[in-house]
Amino acid sequence: MVMLERARAVIRQEAAALETLASRIDQHICTLAGYILSSNGIVSVCGIGKSRLVGEKISATLASTGTRSITLDPVDALHGDLGRVHAGDVILALSNSGETAELMQLIRAVRQLPVIVAVMTGCATSSLAQAADVVLDIGPIQEACGLGLAPTTSTTAMAAMGDALALILQERRGFTRHDFARLHPGGNLGRELMRVRDVMSPLESIPVLRPDAPLSFALLSMCCASRKLGIAAIVDEQSKVVGILTAESIGRLVERDATLDLNDPVEQHMQQSLTTISEHLLLDQAAQLFRQHGIELMAVHDDQENLVGLISRQDVHKLICHRRS
Repeated sequence: MVMLERARAVIRQEAAALETLASRIDQHICTLAGYILSSNGIVSVCGIGKSRLVGEKISATLASTGTRSITLDPVDALHGDLGRVHAGDVILALSNSGETAELMQLIRAVRQLPVIVAVMTGCATSSLAQAADVVLDIGPIQEACGLGLAPTTSTTAMAAMGDALALILQERRGFTRHDFARLHPGGNLGRELMRVRDVMSPLESIPVLRPDAPLSFALLSMCCASRKLGIAAIVDEQSKVVGILTAESIGRLVERDATLDLNDPVEQHMQQSLTTISEHLLLDQAAQLFRQHGIELMAVHDDQENLVGLISRQDVHKLICHRRS
């Protein structure tokens, strides 16, 4: 029980520190956000030790919510990586004490460029704070460590300040769920917001034939396609899809009729009245159409009703199932 109570006390202490930080935070965070929004540069986040690790998290949050950001190791920056910094960039340096020597050297070095230097620190009168254009002051914080040494409460406060900065920037940019999904295509939200065009087999991978093309040519085209999907699209002179031909359906014909004439035009054997779908629809909408029509393939069209690809029920089902698992 003693250990459990101590664990709870650590969390309560850090929670109390965040409440204090919420009251302490001032207009400086808005000033920094304004600099970032008005700049065409990137935000380079840097720190030493545990502050560097918190900086990596802050940089990642900025990048994933619409603000271009990198992490910059101060030591590496002084040995060549300063070339990553350009005019118009914002430097965000993290140091609880505000006296980190490597960061002071970095700030002196970047002053040769027209950049904005911001410091997140627990000491607003420190050397780093005095050298900065903007100071995000987390205030004097007692670490949760019994020795008062291990960065714990202070790093929690820095991470929270970084979240606050990232999210006010996100909201001012009008960053949407679709923007977030675009930057997280491998996540559940990215899959949820994927559209037909993201999953379809593009036109470049599908043989496209006229209705009078001989069956032999269609089969050869399907075999030689860059992606051997066993499918050919049949379009008219206006590039509107009028049907599809599948190797599977030809195989069934051969089983029933050994004398199948390979000189037959494909229009005699194609599947007509193919359901079409807009490339802009979401996968859930595509799945609904597949269920509604009880079909396995749909032709994908653009805003001008031109064929741009094919989408299969199997591919849509696979992604939706992966999302829900």
